[in-house]
Amino acid sequence: MGRDSIRFLHLSDTHFGVHYALRPRNLLRRAYGELFFRKVEEVIGEAISIHKIDFIIHSGDFFNRSKPPPEVVNRGVKPFQLAARKGIPVFIIPGNHERSRVPLGLLPFSNENINLFAQPCSYLFEKNGISIKITGLPHIRHKARNTFSEILKKAGNNYFSYSSTKYDFSILVVHQLLTGSRIENYTFSRGCDVVPMLKALRKFNYIACGHVHRFQFLYEKGSSLWKSANRFYSVKQDYRARNWHFDDEYSNYSHFPNPVIAYAGSLERVSIMERNEPKGYLIGELKPSTTGLGMMNLKYQFHELSAVKMIYTIWDLSKSSINDYINQALKEMYDFHSTYKSNSNKPRDGLAGIIRIKIKGQRLQSKAFLDLFKQEAKRLRFYLTVRVCS
Repeated sequence: MGRDSIRFLHLSDTHFGVHYALRPRNLLRRAYGELFFRKVEEVIGEAISIHKIDFIIHSGDFFNRSKPPPEVVNRGVKPFQLAARKGIPVFIIPGNHERSRVPLGLLPFSNENINLFAQPCSYLFEKNGISIKITGLPHIRHKARNTFSEILKKAGNNYFSYSSTKYDFSILVVHQLLTGSRIENYTFSRGCDVVPMLKALRKFNYIACGHVHRFQFLYEKGSSLWKSANRFYSVKQDYRARNWHFDDEYSNYSHFPNPVIAYAGSLERVSIMERNEPKGYLIGELKPSTTGLGMMNLKYQFHELSAVKMIYTIWDLSKSSINDYINQALKEMYDFHSTYKSNSNKPRDGLAGIIRIKIKGQRLQSKAFLDLFKQEAKRLRFYLTVRVCS
């Protein structure tokens, strides 16, 4: 990377501590929680050594709870401390899981390179001759639709770091639902906590979003709503490098209208609702425009990561016997095990996958076969939970 550009890592919703029981009854659950720490360590290490990033943005829900235990705090902060010691600034906003406040356990790690948005504010810094303004808002918990504009204005006038207010590129970091964002088959468009399209947002070049765990870009196209840019999913993908490229057809740098609105999503599947979602992180690169008009270009790539396999099934005992369902589930687990020779499917941290089963239809007469199934799932290293509905 030349000195005329600057790169950043955008990640979000790491949820450190989720599924990570300190004294678990089921060790596979702890192995599941371990994935979240390992993923971030690997991503930040790769971002520093391979992508040569210059700063890091975290869009909220750093921890899974507002008062994480010391072990979770120390493990979660460690890779970000490594980046900070290398002179790479880190910018973190609190999300809804932190109850919109910077957890007390994280405050001692705040320094000149780890910047915590304890309140709506803006940081200014310069690298490689490019000045950047980063504005961050802690998660707005109530009536974000009505209060967002006022809070954003306050953040823009509250500066830290450099006293100069001149900058080449502006980034907004939020942990909110924006109109047009999607989860599964649902699109957020209305509601007191859904932020509509506002003129104030157009002054930013890049909006780094968190809260929605599904990776997506939003863009405005001839309407009052942002729409999920699903068309980007059809572009060419390098399956060996697991990289998704979002450049337009005319240039290596994007020409989409400001702002570029990006949900990086979570690095790992947090819930069963995310079982079909790609997981990864975003690398952005800022570079002066070749037009000579003082404009900045933005290039971005989504780097997909392997994610834990998740299986969700409903066993309706009014339609089929429990033995049939068990045999079907065992076949799926055995088939998955047969792919272990492939590096991309190799189980990590001793965990093969997650299985969620809902049993309904009629009363379960005997749990003997179900208990045997649970033992086999455990032997195959699948973290299994079963919910019996009356």
